[in-house]
Amino acid sequence: MSFNNHFNLRRFSNLLKQDLLINKTKYLLTILGLGFVAYVLIYWFLNSNKATLIRFQEQINVYYLTCFTFYMMGAGVFIGTAFPDLADKIKTGNYLLTPGSVFEKFLVQFLVRIGVFIPTALGLFWIVIRLAKASLKPEILFRNEFFDPSKVPYFEFSLLVSRGTKLWDTWQIIFTVFAFFSYGVYLFAGTTFFKRYALIKTVVISGILFFSCILFSVILSHIFYPQETRGFDLQLQTFNVTENLDSTKFSLLALSLLSWIFFLPLAYFKLKEKEV
Repeated sequence: MSFNNHFNLRRFSNLLKQDLLINKTKYLLTILGLGFVAYVLIYWFLNSNKATLIRFQEQINVYYLTCFTFYMMGAGVFIGTAFPDLADKIKTGNYLLTPGSVFEKFLVQFLVRIGVFIPTALGLFWIVIRLAKASLKPEILFRNEFFDPSKVPYFEFSLLVSRGTKLWDTWQIIFTVFAFFSYGVYLFAGTTFFKRYALIKTVVISGILFFSCILFSVILSHIFYPQETRGFDLQLQTFNVTENLDSTKFSLLALSLLSWIFFLPLAYFKLKEKEV
């Protein structure tokens, strides 16, 4: 089969233009709304923890990471609502009949929802969180403690992977980056599995799978280590895979690095199934 049947640059650009033309207002409002809500919540969060920032200035790394995690959860809502036409049977039929291959339609959504949106959202977060920090005002707190916002460091992405002034280990940084990316791809793939309320169902399924894995591990701990295991304790026997990685760290790293490779093709083939 000719490659042109799967991908044609002119056809793809027309699909992309059509999507941007139809949804440009929604995309713009999403970005602005995400930025505004993030600014309000981050400012409230930092302003509410002034006393802690005075006593433990190194806590700012933890606070920035907390803000970033919740922000990315909000960004995940946009990713997890890809292929909006698949929620309705009539719209699904019209969408699939639109000139263009399944791969091109898949690529348009991936490009808009992840390829363009994620860098834009990261840049927006950098601006918003620095504005929130700049909005903090000097204040005398209880016990005559003086809060000076100039002593609170401005946000940099390096602070998300730092402990104090020291960067995390390399495997931790790689795991964090790909864990966020893989979960985004997982939410993206979920939109091709479910017709209605895809995001909610995907999140619920992921929660069920997570707790099922923990429960299964607890059961195995009781079976193989009955004397050492109490209640919901986990008994994990680790071994060194490399000089710096034990089996638990290696498994987490492999999961974050490889899971997105599984979910992307799965999303494509689930979308292709709907064409039949």
